[in-house]
Amino acid sequence: MESFVQIEGIQLCVERRGKGRPLLLIPGLGAGNWLWQRNLHGLAKHFELIMPELRGSGRSDKPDHFYSITLFASDMLELLDALALSRVHVLGASMGGFVAQHFAAKWPERVEKLILVSTSLGGQCQEGPDGETLSRIIRPRGRTRRERLQDAYPFHFSENYLARNAADVERITEWRDQHPQPEFAYYRQLLAGNAYSAHRDAAAIAAPTLVCAGKDDPLVPPINAHRLNERIPRSKLLLFEGKHLFFVEHNHLFNATAVEFLRDGELAYSQEKSVAANP
Repeated sequence: MESFVQIEGIQLCVERRGKGRPLLLIPGLGAGNWLWQRNLHGLAKHFELIMPELRGSGRSDKPDHFYSITLFASDMLELLDALALSRVHVLGASMGGFVAQHFAAKWPERVEKLILVSTSLGGQCQEGPDGETLSRIIRPRGRTRRERLQDAYPFHFSENYLARNAADVERITEWRDQHPQPEFAYYRQLLAGNAYSAHRDAAAIAAPTLVCAGKDDPLVPPINAHRLNERIPRSKLLLFEGKHLFFVEHNHLFNATAVEFLRDGELAYSQEKSVAANP
């Protein structure tokens, strides 16, 4: 299930789960495949999940050189070629949504359908976090790595989720402790995301696209999802209860929505309808 694929002189860690049409899952800034653990069961019943970890994070190599969204997207192309996958569904979260947009715009023949989660157009077209949130992203608080990780969780999950799912959050922390991201790699990925603008890429996306966002996301405010929806020609927009990682917190609802879109192309929800989480 876990293997390492040689890409342009580095090794990318990739996991594969499930059977069916291939679905490429692209994680965001500093994230590894812990990001998808609450989505695996619901999605792997319908698709073969291709889950790489981007260069600079997780178990993939972390070279100290220039990173860019274009480079990450090229890595994804080489990965699919190495796995002999000619056409896939793509799901990109946060910075992974930038990678997914660039990939879908540059190689439209490789993308069947696209899901963009907790992401934006980037550049001057995006609405960023407020100053307090931004300062905590750039200069994480806490004396130890564990304290800094825990300080960021309130941006990702609701207070209710953190209180009721302490064991799940602890497992995420343990995974990230086991596979730490060097500070230089974090900032190289951060700079790659900050330098990207999807204004042209988004307009060139030909694949049917589902844009999803958390209504209370402090990192990527939901107005960004509306702008993506306006810019991508064949797109639909759904807002969910929750913050940046709403798709983890409300995984059952998100998984069902993703499966419905990828398999049938039509959703039971009207465009731009706010989707409440299951109680």
